[in-house]
Formats: sequence, structure tokens, C-alpha cells
Amino acid sequence: STSMFTLHCLGSGAGKTHIYDGEPSSSWALAKDGSPFLLADLGAGVCRSALQLVGEVPSTILISHNHTDHSAELPLVLAVEGLQKRRKMRDVAGPEVMQRLRQHRMHEMLSTGHALEDFADWLEAPEGSPLNIETDAMTVQITMHKAIHSECCWGAKLTFGQVSIGWTADSAFSRELLDELTRGTCLAIVDARKTGGREHASFEEIREYVASSSGVAFLGDAGADRKCQVAIIGYGAAHEAPGAEDAIPADAVLRPGRALRFCESSGRVAAVVEEACT
Repeated sequence: STSMFTLHCLGSGAGKTHIYDGEPSSSWALAKDGSPFLLADLGAGVCRSALQLVGEVPSTILISHNHTDHSAELPLVLAVEGLQKRRKMRDVAGPEVMQRLRQHRMHEMLSTGHALEDFADWLEAPEGSPLNIETDAMTVQITMHKAIHSECCWGAKLTFGQVSIGWTADSAFSRELLDELTRGTCLAIVDARKTGGREHASFEEIREYVASSSGVAFLGDAGADRKCQVAIIGYGAAHEAPGAEDAIPADAVLRPGRALRFCESSGRVAAVVEEACT
């Protein structure tokens, strides 16, 4: 039988969003037939959002970089899920980021007297080479691609079943990165903000990229079903989301509680499902 894959937006927050606005940091999760199997980033506010929206913290956690809004909750979540509940947790990260997570982000857990391997399996994904990760649900192939950011940061291509998606993580505008992540994928999850710079792309830069790329369209655009569809995340709080003045369609904006459904047989985005945040 054909499996149903869904991508759930858990948060869209920027660095200060959770602290000042109370909304979760930028994150999303993948589920197969309703069971979550992979989490992308675990910044401030994401654990609670995952529990509310997908029922649990997925056991495979992909971390893009060691900033608070992307990895702040990793130590405590691994302590609860890995040590206390004895779930088999997996932390996946790119070169250098893995070292920083182990040495710095997890430093507070040294007081437990446990080795880091007691918390999780630590899987370093090489740059540009596919790594097969055995999640609770299935094998996921992850290929890391370097983002442009102040902190060492990795975007990725992920393939699960017949579906392939791209994710920039936090990155300044890079046509090379976007070309790579939209090539052969049905969806690209793109970090963007009202004002871009050396660490984040701007709404305008992404809009112009989509307009100038023949094989790319915004999520939900007419005729976009055979193209790589671009969805915007990481813009900050709800009031900072792109609007009509930014000429980015509302369907292309990922908000907490929103879910996308994929068709496994075709490997395409099949539908957008709205879910209320509880």
C-alpha cells in the first residue's frame, strides 16, 4: 500500500522570536502515515510545538547549526527522551557543527556523569555525499550543503521513499545553493526575511529567484505541480511573515500548524493541509 508522507511546520521564528513573542523557532518535522520520524532543528520553543502538533519529538533530529533558535533545546530533550525514556535517539549534523554540538551545546549534560553516547547516536553527515539514516519509520538519505551564515551552518537535501526535498537552513541568498536544493526535488524550504543580508536571504531575493528560474515556482502557484515548489520559513513571528506587499503568495508561507502532504507514487507535493495549533 502507498504510504502518506506529511511535512509539519512547527515554527517559523528567528533568533529572538520565542523569547520576545512566545512563538516557536524555525523547525519542521516529517511523518509517515501520521507517525513522526524526523525533526529539522530543535531551537527554543520547538519541543512543545512538536508535542502539540505531531504528538512527540521525533527520534531522529537534524541540526543545521549551533545557534539558540536552532539547537537550544537539544540537551534537555536528549536527556529526557534518550536517558529517562530510553528511546533510541539520533542526532545528525554536518562537519564542524557536530563538534560544536558535542563540545559546547551538550556541555551542561556533563554533570549527569553520562557519556554523550548514552543520550543519542551522533551521526556526522559529510558535505555533498549522501548519508543513509535509519529512522524509526524508514531510511532517509541526507546530503549536506553549506549555507552562508555567521555560524557554520548546513542546509540539506533529503530523500524518503520517492520524495526529495531541499532545505536551506539559515542562509544568505545564494543562487548556487538554491539551484542545488531545487534540482530534482519537489519542495524547497527556504529561509528568508523582510530584510536580507549576510546571514539571511530577503523576500525580494527569493521572489526574484523564483521568477527567473524555469523549474521553480512558489508553493501553491498554478501549474507548479511539476516544478520544485518554494516555501518560506524562518521569517520570525507571525506579524513578520511575508504579505501581499512582498508579492509572495500566502500559500508559500509556512506557519506553525501547517502541514503539506506528499504523493509517494509521484514524489510531488500533493496537497496543503491546514492544521490548527492547539
